[in-house]
Amino acid sequence: MQLTTSRAGFTLLRLLVAIALLGMALTGSISGVRSLAGSAELAGASRVVRGHLVYARTVAIARREVVELTLTPMGELLLVDSRDSVVRRTPLLGVDGFHLDSASLRPTTLRFNARGQAAPGSVYLHGGRSGVRLVMNFVGRVREEKLR
Repeated sequence: MQLTTSRAGFTLLRLLVAIALLGMALTGSISGVRSLAGSAELAGASRVVRGHLVYARTVAIARREVVELTLTPMGELLLVDSRDSVVRRTPLLGVDGFHLDSASLRPTTLRFNARGQAAPGSVYLHGGRSGVRLVMNFVGRVREEKLR
């Protein structure tokens, strides 16, 4: 009569292969989550800028004066009235909620007149590999375009 012993468990090679496969799966999922978080931050920044543009138009109509929107080198959106006093200041770059790489205005100053009409212009926001362009027409309406 022959006695056989049965070994329970995995060999070291099988265990290493399983750990390597698990690591590769986790690496792929983490990069996907990071890109999703980056696009969510970009969408949040886009909503903030759009709200700032709507507010600027509203202030221009309510005060019946020209209102200008500029971007400082520190990454703050400034809303300035005709007496050069700052109506609203909104930080975009370096804020905990938004991790944007860059923000720019073209032309460098966006203006709204007393009737809410605007000089056409765009706001560019970039974060990671994606970007958003907020385009403002002469009526003061804003549309969003995705940049690749």
